[in-house]
Amino acid sequence: MTQFKHLFSQTIIGRTKLKNRILSTAHQTNHVIDGIPTPDMTAYHVERAKGGAGLIILEAAAVHPSGKLTTNTIAGYDENVVPAYLELANEVHQYGTKVFSQLFHGGREVVSSDYRNAAWAPSAVPSLRFSTMPKAMMSIEEIKEVIEGFAVSAKLAKEGGLDGVEICCSHGYLPAQFWSEQTNFRTDEYGGTFENRMRFIVEVIEQIWQKAGEDFTVGIRMSSDEMTMDGTTIKDAVKIVEYLVERVRVDFIDVTAGDSSTFAGSTHIVPPSPIKHGYLTPQSFKIRMAGAVPVFVGSRIVDPAEAEQIVATGKADVVGMTRALIVDPEMPNKAYSGNLQLIDACIGCLQACIGHYHKGLTIGCVQNPSAGKEVQVTALKKTAREKKKVLVIGAGPAGMQAAVTLDELGHDVILADKTDKVGGLLHTLRQATMRQELAESMLDNYTRKLSNSHVKLELGFDVQPADIIPISPDAIICANGSRPFIPNIPGINNSRVMTVDELFNKRGKDIGKRVLVFDFAGDWPAIEASIDLAGKGHIVLLISARLHIGEEVHQYLRNEYLKKLYQLNVKMKPHYDLGEINDDQVVIRNLFSYEKEMIENWDTIVLSLGRVPNSELYEQIKHLVPQVWQIGDCLAPRTLEEATYEGFMTSLHLGVKQKITGNER
Repeated sequence: MTQFKHLFSQTIIGRTKLKNRILSTAHQTNHVIDGIPTPDMTAYHVERAKGGAGLIILEAAAVHPSGKLTTNTIAGYDENVVPAYLELANEVHQYGTKVFSQLFHGGREVVSSDYRNAAWAPSAVPSLRFSTMPKAMMSIEEIKEVIEGFAVSAKLAKEGGLDGVEICCSHGYLPAQFWSEQTNFRTDEYGGTFENRMRFIVEVIEQIWQKAGEDFTVGIRMSSDEMTMDGTTIKDAVKIVEYLVERVRVDFIDVTAGDSSTFAGSTHIVPPSPIKHGYLTPQSFKIRMAGAVPVFVGSRIVDPAEAEQIVATGKADVVGMTRALIVDPEMPNKAYSGNLQLIDACIGCLQACIGHYHKGLTIGCVQNPSAGKEVQVTALKKTAREKKKVLVIGAGPAGMQAAVTLDELGHDVILADKTDKVGGLLHTLRQATMRQELAESMLDNYTRKLSNSHVKLELGFDVQPADIIPISPDAIICANGSRPFIPNIPGINNSRVMTVDELFNKRGKDIGKRVLVFDFAGDWPAIEASIDLAGKGHIVLLISARLHIGEEVHQYLRNEYLKKLYQLNVKMKPHYDLGEINDDQVVIRNLFSYEKEMIENWDTIVLSLGRVPNSELYEQIKHLVPQVWQIGDCLAPRTLEEATYEGFMTSLHLGVKQKITGNER
């Protein structure tokens, strides 16, 4: 008997019976070509169904050509979508998992990686985040056309074997634009009074039931709080729910938060670490009580114990655990069987899930490099390979990922690191205020994986060329990281200059009151250093060589970083780099005009100016054995994603009985 008796109990949502309460909410995979889901999308969702998810809601399907969020959006209104739905549904249903479509129209929210269509909206009110101004207000004919699109898309979903649909009313998309006084200034029957502003969503639901029939499941997704100035609040959400359920059949309400049109509000579309786990459950409970219909809730629920508590206490009927399923598709089965120590936890980084979507890439995962690449990875794993003795040098993220992957493939693995612990730069990252959870979760994931593997761990072993022959490996993977880059400029050896690594790892040094933090890459180290110092009472000036602060950080995390920097009164100065240090004067240079400025009265300089690969050992040993590889920062300093991806893919290719590419020697 599972310890999660509530989470793994059955429930009925509308006309759909779920085997458990674990939900994969709608999220973009970008596995769409010409509006039609691809076999890669099917393979991605089948992996989550096989792993035990009770319900999968597919990514947004536009109900009308004007409703596409991007050029990679499913065309839910196109009859050609039916065969793709059928293939996916048939595969997913084999595992007892149910699947819904999300019916979507972005309204003024248009984010296109190609040609940007004119945005349709109830009124010509711009989206501040995307700088889109819709065309003049939708005509009555256009409104009726879109409502019909919702109904047709629901009918096609049903013909495609899907079990139900979710109408996306969340995050300030088109239905919410109609019901909000901030975006609907109409004076006809679709604007003005509350009842008129609700007319659009009421007619959408009515038309869906008429076209799809009663033997189907239909619900809505809504933001309980748009988390932005002048946005919808929980009080508004409760009023909307009470009004809706009195007038039309609503089988469920999927509760989320946030607003796509503003920076602060958009953070809650996919909230990053360190935002609190399950923070929307008080609001989902209020909506559940107001509507007296089943409620779904998600947003940073990554642990089955958290999900069990939510269901057990009546906060929600079904729990969205989307990112937990991205990183570990087998999470439900592992939880049900009590193998909690084998579950990989989401680290909340956003880099390859929603981060890939925002870059127009297919979905991925820093902790699970096979996510979104199931077809490719399955083929690689089935490829014949020879068992090898492999020495992995460096136990940071790249080396740890390589070691556990090699072990799973049956190789004989030694993982060596010159320090007395695994983790590499994760130990610096865990000292950072807003990245601590990420680092500690990642460390915990890999530590458990290594303890459950056959990897021979050699800590405190500073591998040298002379050590290679006695070990006699068939292959070597160099993953021994990087070190801070120090520019060759006058005054750089001043005793008051330190790196971010030294700031976080050598606590106790006298910093002084006024600190200059220099940022080269627009990523987390300089921002975290600034937050750490300002939080301790230092006066901080953050100087960045990027177009804006946090340019390379995922936008939702950047929103949280900027909020914190403003709250701590950190002064920010983009477009400058460090020129030279002359005693008590620091010279900074404008990257556009080349003009120089002098900064005086400073106590400490903290540098985050990039990193240099530790490639020296590789150069010495690259000819000693048949295969020697470089991965992660040792190859070229980049991000966690490249580190784990290269550790994973290099391991999959190693020992394969065919010609492979890479720096094989």
